[in-house]
Amino acid sequence: MSNIQTTRTRLKTWLSSLVRIDKYDADPPAELYSVASTSEALYPANCAIEYPCKDLIFERSEITGITGSGSFSYSIVYRYPGDLTLNELPLVQLEGLVQYIQAQALLSLSGCGGIRRAAPGVNEFPVQVERNGTDQGDWLIYANLVFNIEFTLTDFGLDPAFGPTPELPPALNELTIGVYRAKTGFDVDEPDDSTLDATLTVNISNQSD
Repeated sequence: MSNIQTTRTRLKTWLSSLVRIDKYDADPPAELYSVASTSEALYPANCAIEYPCKDLIFERSEITGITGSGSFSYSIVYRYPGDLTLNELPLVQLEGLVQYIQAQALLSLSGCGGIRRAAPGVNEFPVQVERNGTDQGDWLIYANLVFNIEFTLTDFGLDPAFGPTPELPPALNELTIGVYRAKTGFDVDEPDDSTLDATLTVNISNQSD
C-alpha cells in the first residue's frame, strides 16, 4: 500500500532514525532540556513540526499507475537558555544538521517503501532564530527541512468523515394510527378476528423534538 499518508509515515520514521526528535508537536518545546539528557550530558529539548504538503500533483505514470509528487516540509525546533548571546548559539552546527539530513535524503530515502525519488527542496532559510516571548526569553532555533518526494499511489480510499452526505429518509409529515377492537387471544394474522373502530391522523410536520 502506498499513498500520501504512508509516505508521511515513512518520512517520519526515516527522520527519527537520523536525529533525535523528542516529539512531534505544533508548539515549540516547553522544557529547556530533552528527556534524553543524562547526568553526563544535557541536550536541548526539541520537537518536530510537520507542515502540510505543497505543490501536490498526481499523474498517470503507466496504463493503470498513478504517481504523486510534492514538497514535504519539517522544522526541528530547539530551545536554548535566554541568557546565551546570539554568538553563543550553535547556529553553524545546526546548519550542518540541515546539510546532513538533506544529503542523506539523496543517499538513502529513494526506494524507501513507496517513495520513488527524493531530493532536497529549495530552502530559503535553513536555520531561523527567535525569542520565545516568555519572561525567560529563551531562544528558539528552527532547523528547516524540505524534501521533494515522488511516490506511488496504490491506495486512495476516502475517510467516511469526508464523504458525501448520506441520503436521508423522506420527511414524515403525518402519522396514521388505526384503533382495533378484538377479543382476548385474537390471532394477529387473521383480519377477521379484529375490527377497525377508528382511524387517527396525527400531523407531526411542526412537532419539535
